Amino acid sequence: MTDYAYHSRDLETLEDLQNYHEWIFDETRPFLGTCVAEIGAGLGTITELLVRKHLKGDSGTKLEVFEPAGNLYERLQEKLRSQFPGLIQAGRLKTTKGSLQPSPLRFDTIVLINVLEHIQQDQEFIRVAYRSLVPGGTFIVFVPALEWLYSAFDKAVGHHRRYEKNRLRWLLQAEGFEVIKAKYMDLGGVLPWYMVNVLGKSTAINRRLARIYDRWFVPFTRWVEDRCGAVIGKNILMVGRKSEGISV
Repeated sequence: MTDYAYHSRDLETLEDLQNYHEWIFDETRPFLGTCVAEIGAGLGTITELLVRKHLKGDSGTKLEVFEPAGNLYERLQEKLRSQFPGLIQAGRLKTTKGSLQPSPLRFDTIVLINVLEHIQQDQEFIRVAYRSLVPGGTFIVFVPALEWLYSAFDKAVGHHRRYEKNRLRWLLQAEGFEVIKAKYMDLGGVLPWYMVNVLGKSTAINRRLARIYDRWFVPFTRWVEDRCGAVIGKNILMVGRKSEGISV
């Protein structure tokens, strides 16, 4: 993930999807540590949740936010400076332009939400993440799922792939991670995605439809999946843990 400019139109639309993002955050929250890195933060939608619901609740917690796209980084930095100046001044919230670099034993949690699919050399990035975690650290990944859902939209926004659960599990295990959570999410989004983006060949998010889906369908889908799980889903959440005895 080198420096580049990213078209932010769809990220701006996704900022409105409060139920969707809170669902993702709540699933990842049990695995968050006290020295957290978020990679590819975009406009800071997940970052805000990390700060408000995790960072502020523990005075010993630190968060470093990485964003490689220059145009997004400027907006992200401005947003966080205006909303959380005290945390930045205290050194508990830091923004970094660029992506994660090999830095052994730096973090106890690394978070990627809708990012790994943008990285052409995903295996190499997972290796860097593994080396950057302390023993026992966690690697949290949320990605688009199901190869047959790959669409014109995926291509337009720079997705190199969509993932199958077993394939993603293999990628993490190949670098030494123990997979401690692996689940499909958003079963209810599979058919709409297929109809609109695969068959309809849409290359942009319809803001009105996205808001309707977030308001009415996401809470119901979440309720069902909390009780019954999902055999398939539009996304995958996977959490890997680095062995306690490994320091490199």
